[in-house]
Amino acid sequence: MPRTTPRTHAGEGRVAGNVIVFAIVMVLFLGSILSFGLEPQIGAIPAFALGLILFALAFFIPKQILGRSDSHETK
Repeated sequence: MPRTTPRTHAGEGRVAGNVIVFAIVMVLFLGSILSFGLEPQIGAIPAFALGLILFALAFFIPKQILGRSDSHETK
């Protein structure tokens, strides 16, 4: 059944999805911080590369993929 009342903000009614995305992005971010600490075990270059990749994903997913996905209305 379609909604008859307008939403007061963009994320209203999507609590479960927002919590899941937040958890995934937080795991990626904490994994990036943790990977910088792996330098003694795996070496400086692999640890830094892994940290940058995980941090880029943690930033890119909400900003580019999810950020404006529902702002364009189709006619």
